[in-house]
Amino acid sequence: MKQFDIKAAGLAVAWSLLGLTAGQAYAGCSDGVAPAKEHSSARFVPAVYHPGSASTAFMTVADEWSESNAIVGLWEFEVHLDGAQNGLPDKALFDWGLATWHDDGTEIQFSAGRAPSAGDVCMGVWRQVGKHQFKLHHIALGLTPPVATGTFVGPAIIRATVTVDGDADSYTGPYSVTIYPGSPDNGTEFNEKGTPLVTFTGTITAKRVTAH
Repeated sequence: MKQFDIKAAGLAVAWSLLGLTAGQAYAGCSDGVAPAKEHSSARFVPAVYHPGSASTAFMTVADEWSESNAIVGLWEFEVHLDGAQNGLPDKALFDWGLATWHDDGTEIQFSAGRAPSAGDVCMGVWRQVGKHQFKLHHIALGLTPPVATGTFVGPAIIRATVTVDGDADSYTGPYSVTIYPGSPDNGTEFNEKGTPLVTFTGTITAKRVTAH
């Protein structure tokens, strides 16, 4: 990825927002209720409403779309950088934690790379874009540590397109984080336009958590 040209102070703020340190960088709805095949963590078959149908109830979607159930559930994930960028080395462990993809098209993530007091939970939405392939738009908000004197520098927009394997027990795909400037004082808390403060790109991999 092209090295992003920002001042050292700005990069330090961006690192703080993401909860990164140099040491860390190197350390590495539905009537159709049916369990997903072999996975107790994904319990529902997605449904859609068919206006004008004989029944006014929600109906399960066609077979070709029922595979969207493959992404639903709890996942352990890791993100590694693709190439050296913004002062971090190639393959650096950028983030890791737990993510839950819900059958209503929402997603929530717990990042173990951030202190809870600075904001370690963030949320997103997803949609299916291909066979076993899903696109995520995720928004992270938080303060730069220490929280008592920290500031909100803007939203971190996470985007990923992941492909679930045939057994629906792992997924992988390209991942990016772009931090845009923003302030609660001027209504730009959710800004996704203009010149970003910094961008990171990498690969996310995840393994399904089951009740077994």
